[in-house]
Amino acid sequence: MKKPRSGPRLHSLEIPLDGMTLLVASAAVAEVINLQNLAPVPFSQPWLNGAIGWRTLAVPVISFETLMGAPSVTRPATGKIVICYPLSGRKDWEFFAMFATAEPRPQVLDGSQLVAEASELPDSPYIAAGLKVEERLMFIPDFEQLKKAFYP
Repeated sequence: MKKPRSGPRLHSLEIPLDGMTLLVASAAVAEVINLQNLAPVPFSQPWLNGAIGWRTLAVPVISFETLMGAPSVTRPATGKIVICYPLSGRKDWEFFAMFATAEPRPQVLDGSQLVAEASELPDSPYIAAGLKVEERLMFIPDFEQLKKAFYP
């Protein structure tokens, strides 16, 4: 582990998944909502679990774990859906969402966190980096790679 450079504080959300935790800038998250029924999306990728209605929009809901190659898991009743703002270069209404196994928690990054070594990161194009926050390893998603997966 190596220390990152000191810098401004970054408000983020710790998003618990099945077997890992993502760390996402709070500015990337539109809302966290309770689980709801998903409408199926015919002929979709295995990581696309369906779509929900949110603020008059149809929002696709992904399983980040399945996108990374893990087998599909049954969603617990206590989980949440994290709705993210559209990826860069996409239309204003192209939100996407992902499952979380529990309520996301706020984290303030202040430069005191340790940067994960490459050997600690999963072998996946969808993980850009990792940080040790309070002795827990959290992964930062690579939104450019997600955009390539979502919009080939």
